[in-house]
Amino acid sequence: MFFLPIDVTSNDFVLGSHSSRRNGSHIYTQQDSQLIMNSNSLKIYILSLFISVSLLSRAQPGKIRLTHAVSAENFAEYFNTDTVRLIGVCSSKTPTGVFVTYEKADTLNFKHEFYRSFEADNYTSVGLAFYSRKGNDYLLSFKNNEAFFCKSCNNMRDYNLAVSKDTVSISISWGPNDFGQNERYDFIFRPALKRWQLMQTYSSGSDDLGQHHNEYTTYPKNTAVYLDEYNAETLSYDSTVMSSQRIILYYRPGDYAALLRSLKEIPENTLFLLPKIFNEADARYFIEAVPEGNQAANTNPIHGKNVLTANEIGYFLEQKNQLEAAQVFLDKVIAHFPEREVAYLNRGDVFFKKGQLFFKEAARDYQTYIELMNRRGLQAKIPKRIVVFLRTQF
Repeated sequence: MFFLPIDVTSNDFVLGSHSSRRNGSHIYTQQDSQLIMNSNSLKIYILSLFISVSLLSRAQPGKIRLTHAVSAENFAEYFNTDTVRLIGVCSSKTPTGVFVTYEKADTLNFKHEFYRSFEADNYTSVGLAFYSRKGNDYLLSFKNNEAFFCKSCNNMRDYNLAVSKDTVSISISWGPNDFGQNERYDFIFRPALKRWQLMQTYSSGSDDLGQHHNEYTTYPKNTAVYLDEYNAETLSYDSTVMSSQRIILYYRPGDYAALLRSLKEIPENTLFLLPKIFNEADARYFIEAVPEGNQAANTNPIHGKNVLTANEIGYFLEQKNQLEAAQVFLDKVIAHFPEREVAYLNRGDVFFKKGQLFFKEAARDYQTYIELMNRRGLQAKIPKRIVVFLRTQF
């Protein structure tokens, strides 16, 4: 509960330059007396205000009966009170029930003039509740007023709830518009506990220098973080929550050398998680992201000074079986340097790994690679596996 910044219980009401304390007694001016009278009136007003709020405010209902299909509109009819308002509903099958996202007044209630006269978002939290279904009855299983950020906390721009089978995903976007952060928390239902337990988290965003990061973390089965009680604001900073696996990648769009270094710095035992943090969409963002103030369509082009590094990134990703992301880089290398033979070899390997449906594309790239190598008199360096493969295709 938020309280106004004034001491309404102390008998020592200090009045700036118009009052002083001397040997345990006070010396008051006439102006001070008027201020004290105003203070007492304020005390009475605040006291009566909170008494009225206590009498009028109601929390979420513990039971809702519906005889027709669940929708946000008909659920809100029974859910909404003067302190909570439904935002949306999402059905669940494991277990059967309904998730409700809602906003809650932290101070007073939505009917009070405070929420029309002040910055109400500063005193409005966004929470999550779950109602289990028993026939036509929906019973409140839990409510968590801290499942999302408060409406104005950290410039929260967007939030979302998604339910897929036994997994609940909480997504939050926050921070300045130019350099926002995105968080996603996945909770899995544990039947033995009858609770949703934290399973994995995703994080991405950019800092004010334009450096981007992607992070993925998994958690062991003994992690004591549950959907019904976790705090979205503090979870990422909670040092008591131990992860089981973690992978993170830092890069600045267009800085090919820095991306290659960052990729090579990932520990070998976590490289299998690379698809979680750098995929085809990330590769395109890296190449095509528009820096602030730059409206050019191709802002991070491949040129003579970075083509070798760009090709190495494509090769690295292909070796780690990140085939779609690898192809993004190799396509760009070939588009800008169509005579670069090794890029055709690397992209041919990408198509080959994709399987039989892409063997024609692989054969085409391998054939171009051989032609370019022959033109340079480098026939002896052509891998035998390429020649053998082409014999099977023609």
